[in-house]
Amino acid sequence: MSNSLLVSKEWCDLVFEHRNKRYGAYLIRKQAGRRYRLVALIFAGILVVLLGVAGAVGYFVYRAVQETAAELEQVVKLRPLKAEKGFEVKRISTGRRAVAVKATPGASNAMPEIVDRRTISVPMGINGVTDAATLEEASLRDEDLTHNADQKDLPIEGAQLVKTERVEELPIFPGGVQALMQYMDSTVLYSGAAQRRKAEGDVLVAFIVEADGSVSHIEVEKKADDALNRAVVTAVRRMPKWKPGRRNGQPLPVKISIPIHFQLQ
Repeated sequence: MSNSLLVSKEWCDLVFEHRNKRYGAYLIRKQAGRRYRLVALIFAGILVVLLGVAGAVGYFVYRAVQETAAELEQVVKLRPLKAEKGFEVKRISTGRRAVAVKATPGASNAMPEIVDRRTISVPMGINGVTDAATLEEASLRDEDLTHNADQKDLPIEGAQLVKTERVEELPIFPGGVQALMQYMDSTVLYSGAAQRRKAEGDVLVAFIVEADGSVSHIEVEKKADDALNRAVVTAVRRMPKWKPGRRNGQPLPVKISIPIHFQLQ
């Protein structure tokens, strides 16, 4: 006998034949089939709703993943770098440390060339004019003994300006110029926000390759969209160590500039 017959009205009447049908058990047995059907319908409805919600969530997640993958494919294109034979390097210092090193295209790999400075006479001292070029290094003192002989905590003189010079060996990115272009091409990404704003343009980033090969003093000299500037600075900050530049066999800090061109396809 099937379960559907056990909850049918006919079976209920057969069970309670010649019995008091006003008793509560008869009413409960008579309405059992309807209750079971109602529970089954409610369960089926909940199941359909859950399946629909799960399908909608899965669809939106799939679309989000597809959009993200499409954005990641829009990587920045590097403008080809011109590998010059050498760079003229000017080191400028104020105070105690050379903080800026500028590389200019067009130099050669010759020995360091010392550029003569023109002698300029300036008023110095108390007893008249003294030619600055004739001063002996030993005559420079850390203290002003003439005006402050009893004061010992005066500021000391900073380091002298470094003369214009040429480096013998330029800093080298691991793998060379082509490896540098590939690194920037794969590391600097077009952000989704910049693409939606249709931001394009050129970014010129400059940084110093220190004597130990690390990168410091990162500066965006030519700016574009803020998101593009941040992407370039982040990529430069994550660079591996370079082979440092050298002069007379000794490593020295050198400033490098890299142009990066952003263009939507």
